[in-house]
Amino acid sequence: MPAKVFISYSHEDERWKKRVARHLDALASEGRLVVWDDRKIPAGDDWEPAIRAAMADCQVALLLISAAFLNSKFILDAEVPTLLQRRAAEGVRVIPVILSSCAWRRIKWLKPINARPVDGQPLDLLSRAKAEAVLTALATEIDDLLATVAETRTDSPHVDLHHLPEGAADFFGRGADLEWLDAQWQT
Repeated sequence: MPAKVFISYSHEDERWKKRVARHLDALASEGRLVVWDDRKIPAGDDWEPAIRAAMADCQVALLLISAAFLNSKFILDAEVPTLLQRRAAEGVRVIPVILSSCAWRRIKWLKPINARPVDGQPLDLLSRAKAEAVLTALATEIDDLLATVAETRTDSPHVDLHHLPEGAADFFGRGADLEWLDAQWQT
């Protein structure tokens, strides 16, 4: 199964989200990954459970950082805590992408995470050609990260679902495996 990339962004930054997604979609067309953002939610579906399910199922989360992102109540109250928790507990890659000048280096949860572009130079201050080169490098970096994740999964021992260990204590630290199982039941 292809790995999943979750894009967290403010709708004010839709233009940038489309540019980032375009670079990742080239890899998606090769079956290497699936790109998800909230515009993929079908009409009539409940949007919040769809977002939560996508966050629970991703291996990489891109945070498209701007002043609008840093002022979004839903992003800061729902998306960021969930993604940071998965980062700490399961090693999900959370990659901030600095779109525009903002006080991101002053944000306690954000400043320790290595951002892109390198050195946190905002994309909107770069020439179009330079920004495209940065987004190409980002897509390549994500593809390399996901290839490493896929190798780790392939090297994992097979889980026999008919002979699971007894007792909840045996599942401590197995959050990613349990989320995968939950996702399989839903499909």
